[in-house]
Amino acid sequence: MASNNWILPRFADNYVREKYTDRREYYAGLRREWEYRYNESNTLYTDLVVLGAPLPDRVSLTMPRSNVVNYEKVVKQIRKENNLMLLRRCRYYMLQLAEEMATATQRELTPNERNNVLSYEEYLSDG
Repeated sequence: MASNNWILPRFADNYVREKYTDRREYYAGLRREWEYRYNESNTLYTDLVVLGAPLPDRVSLTMPRSNVVNYEKVVKQIRKENNLMLLRRCRYYMLQLAEEMATATQRELTPNERNNVLSYEEYLSDG
């Protein structure tokens, strides 16, 4: 199942340890991660457009970020969305490589071969 596949890299700043000691630093860390994940999300979205892959709904961009609790939910949601987009990008990049290899050998991918590439378990993004 796709929910177990996690290939998104961790955020470099370990602000979570500040959650119970310094709430202001924790909140600042959440905002830094949000900004980082937001830029990452835009990059992944652009990559999916270029690959011609189905585009996901990015719910996290419309969620409120008015306090710490909301920020925690939004950061968790954008991590999940970015992971799904990264998995999808990997899957469609593998499809693109398979199509290029088939073209190089002067043949076309069969529907069965195409489905095998898109349903490779390690890179499933749609649970």
